Amino acid sequence: MASRIERELQRRAGWWDRVLEKPLLWGLVAAVACSWLVMPRTAPRLPLWEPGDVATFDVVVQSDQAIPDIKATERLREEARASVLPVYDLDPGVRQEFESSISVLFSVCRDEITNGGLSRAELAQASGMHMDDDMVRVLQSAECSADLEGALLRVVGQVYSRHLLDDRRELERRGQRGVVVRTLPDRSEKVVSLAELSSAIDLRTELGPALRASLLEEAEVRRRWIKPVTRFLETNLAPDLVFNRAETSSRVEAAAAGVTPRLQSFKRGQVLIRRGDTVSPEVARLLRSLNEQRMELTTYASSAGTALLVVIIVLGWWQLIHRLTSVGEVRVSLSTVFLLMAVFTGLERLGLFLSTAVALNSQSPALSSSATYLWALPHAAGPVVALLLLGLTPAILFAVSQALLVGLMLGGDLSVTIYALAAGLVGVMAAQRYKERSVFTRVGLVVGLANLVVMGVLLLYGGMGGSPSTMAVEGVVALLGGPLAMGTVTFLLPVFEALFGITTDLRLLELSNQNLPLLKELSLKAPGTYQHSLAVGNLAEAGANAVGANGLLLRVCSYYHDVGKLAKPNYFVENQRGENPHDNLAPSMSALIIRNHVKEGLEMARKERLPLPIRQAIATHHGTKLIRYFYSRAKELAGEDNQVQENEYRYPGPRPHTKELGILLLADAVEAAARTLDAHSPAKIRAMISRIVNDALEDGQLDDSDLTFKELEEVSQAFLGVLTNMFHSRIDYPGFDFNRRERRSDSDTHLDGTPSGRSGG
Repeated sequence: MASRIERELQRRAGWWDRVLEKPLLWGLVAAVACSWLVMPRTAPRLPLWEPGDVATFDVVVQSDQAIPDIKATERLREEARASVLPVYDLDPGVRQEFESSISVLFSVCRDEITNGGLSRAELAQASGMHMDDDMVRVLQSAECSADLEGALLRVVGQVYSRHLLDDRRELERRGQRGVVVRTLPDRSEKVVSLAELSSAIDLRTELGPALRASLLEEAEVRRRWIKPVTRFLETNLAPDLVFNRAETSSRVEAAAAGVTPRLQSFKRGQVLIRRGDTVSPEVARLLRSLNEQRMELTTYASSAGTALLVVIIVLGWWQLIHRLTSVGEVRVSLSTVFLLMAVFTGLERLGLFLSTAVALNSQSPALSSSATYLWALPHAAGPVVALLLLGLTPAILFAVSQALLVGLMLGGDLSVTIYALAAGLVGVMAAQRYKERSVFTRVGLVVGLANLVVMGVLLLYGGMGGSPSTMAVEGVVALLGGPLAMGTVTFLLPVFEALFGITTDLRLLELSNQNLPLLKELSLKAPGTYQHSLAVGNLAEAGANAVGANGLLLRVCSYYHDVGKLAKPNYFVENQRGENPHDNLAPSMSALIIRNHVKEGLEMARKERLPLPIRQAIATHHGTKLIRYFYSRAKELAGEDNQVQENEYRYPGPRPHTKELGILLLADAVEAAARTLDAHSPAKIRAMISRIVNDALEDGQLDDSDLTFKELEEVSQAFLGVLTNMFHSRIDYPGFDFNRRERRSDSDTHLDGTPSGRSGG
């Protein structure tokens, strides 16, 4: 029997479960499938007719498209280039440098005259200025006087006060609308008109006359010195207002680059050329552009980039699941995530395909764009399923990864990513509060309202470009997206529960309904067992909560752990109301009947398709404990000469292999034993619990359950609290003596939690 029970419990450990234990395989499947699904699809190829060809069929645009309008864009760029004003650099340091050189020249000149003579080479080297012999003779005649030095500085000041320009013709050609004068070194700028620069002196044509005119007004400059001094100044003066060709070119190119490329839009159904018409150069260009745009979507670079991004998401999940999941569940959890990624990315692609198909077959302008229907894609479905299968944190991360994949699928549009992420997160947060499938309707409404709000924000951000009728339709579609997503969850969740062998909280809550046929039958045919199961549920849930185990799972397992007693309810003492059928049976037969309630319970669970955790609870709630009463009775009847095989009086097992199952074994025994106590004082209850726990430990029933001694103490304290509250004291009713009754002499309870007497079980 034990081997049959173990085979039943390991029924799921077939080829599919072995495949689920290979996350590397599923990671590869998810990477390949998602990469293929998110890559943009291309439009049908258009004919490449040359100018002068005759169209052999009508060419109709299959979907709304926009291609670059090269001519319009270039025209706008030329206008942008022409609007840039030329940049002139005004450098006050030029004047200061020249004045400093004049001062150095006259200082060196006076020193040399004092020493006996002037040297043109030494003067030029010291001042850094070019000069001829005539200028040297002028300096010698003037004896490098301070008066001549002052006169030259005044003349230079007059020139630079008007600004010295490098080329007036270039200024007049470029600066009809004004120029930008940039003062160095602080680079402050201002726009100056040509009229404001009319007084500036052209270095090439106007400097000489201006210098002569200024020198004639200086009394310290003799007439015969004017020509060599003018030549000296013309040679050494540098312009302080210079056209900056590099900066101007940079601004021109920046202005051209800043022009937003103009697009030529084509609506779905628009005819480019009809059959029999001659292809014009413009139509030929449009056909080439539309085909180039189609080919750009499938370049190797974009495909490789998309695949690498998907691989990064897969590797990110690999790291996250290892950090978020216990070691024993990592492999299946990873496979689950990867399979969910592939399935829900496929659903997003299917939704995109259906949106395009519906738009192509719609005649209404508000419904003829596929973008209208994209607001209804079930972005919240995947994260909600991840929440129910894996928990809150993986669900939030799944919403993020799913939003990234949807954004890639729709061309990297940030607004799509934000919309999908918001829908997923709202769905997760809303579904977290609800524990029944029926309330998915409310969750769908919440997600739909969130879709509507986020859509409105995104439309405001985008400038409200659509018509009111189109935006109204999009709002309705976004609102319907929530119920559509939750409908997808309702349809797929049972499939995933069966596929991954995961029992969700929703499924457990459904199974806890006391009106389900199996529990209803238990309450009618075996009412004592039914009440015992309810009480065990309270104990087991309290014990699980005390050590952080799954309390809901234990409560539901408690409801079903003894359903096998429905096969022969009268053979169990809690259901007996009269004659005990064990009185007429041999101990071995009685023990067999008691043992069989485990096998019968598993068979009923299989017929009712109860999930694996509940079947495990049915099989292990007694472990391999000894049915003590009938074993002792068999030994008494056999006498000293005959040996009784102990294994024939043990439950088939297996022993509990999780904390939850270990707690259930203890709760079952403690609840049954508590009902046999004459007095329910806390001390007696504590002693009873301690004895049952110690007996289970000594018998090895908890060896595989991973329960520590500290946790056993916490579970015992939780049991004590529940039983103390359950058997609380009451005051006596005056005139009534409820305790005056006959006591059964055999109402003993064995340490395996089985009320003995003659019934066992």
